[in-house]
Amino acid sequence: MEKLNDKTPKMALVYQEAIKFLWEVMPEELSQEELIRYFDIAKTFKSKEEILFRLLITLQNRQMATKVIGFENKDKQPIFKKILFNYNANTILENYTDTKLFECFCENFSIKNAESRNNLWRLYSKSIISACKFLNEFDSADDFDRFVMQFTYNAFSASALPMLLEREVFGLGFPLACDWLKELGYTGYPKPDVHIKDIFYELDLCDNNDYSAYKAVIEMANVVEATPYKVDKIFYLIGSGNFYIHNIKIGRNKAEFIKRTKDLIISSEV
Repeated sequence: MEKLNDKTPKMALVYQEAIKFLWEVMPEELSQEELIRYFDIAKTFKSKEEILFRLLITLQNRQMATKVIGFENKDKQPIFKKILFNYNANTILENYTDTKLFECFCENFSIKNAESRNNLWRLYSKSIISACKFLNEFDSADDFDRFVMQFTYNAFSASALPMLLEREVFGLGFPLACDWLKELGYTGYPKPDVHIKDIFYELDLCDNNDYSAYKAVIEMANVVEATPYKVDKIFYLIGSGNFYIHNIKIGRNKAEFIKRTKDLIISSEV
């Protein structure tokens, strides 16, 4: 276990209050057993194509481009799959530059303001080529997994990986790098999204930046002996109200949770 600091009692209290709060606000049609499905994930990828596919989902979240790109849209998926050669990084690089890939997207999708240098599709094309170049450095999915696991020595070495990915893959950024690793099944990489940053900062558990929030989630996970992935999901569900596995949205409860927990912290004097 990592060394603990003077925030340890508060970390434990906030976590327990978050669990209690989530039980209270969860959709009535869900059981606690169904809710637990959100708290764990396994590494299920078996190929570099699957790794790239997951990365392309993550990369479309840059600048909130999900609705514009629609990579997971059922109608668009067959087109993406064909254009991107079943997500084979090597074949993509053999056939496209980022400019040629953008031109291909323009031919197959309705793209507005295509001439703009900041067009989201243009930036997405650049990200895809960058991602393919990075993944092409690995011989297989197992080779990629060995690479990731080399960073697990301690919290400092683990945090170096999303920093490296931020440099290597255009448009990824630290939070999205964590999100990609997390959704691949690496449970030690919480995503410091707006919900976690808001909650942890307002409760004085971190500074108002991505890295501090990331470290605070890992610290809390160590305190309560849970995975950072589980801690991440608990606060994400409270903050977003998006129970995505069941396609249920209950609205955000972040402000209410922060207020209630602040009052509890004051009364508990932790």
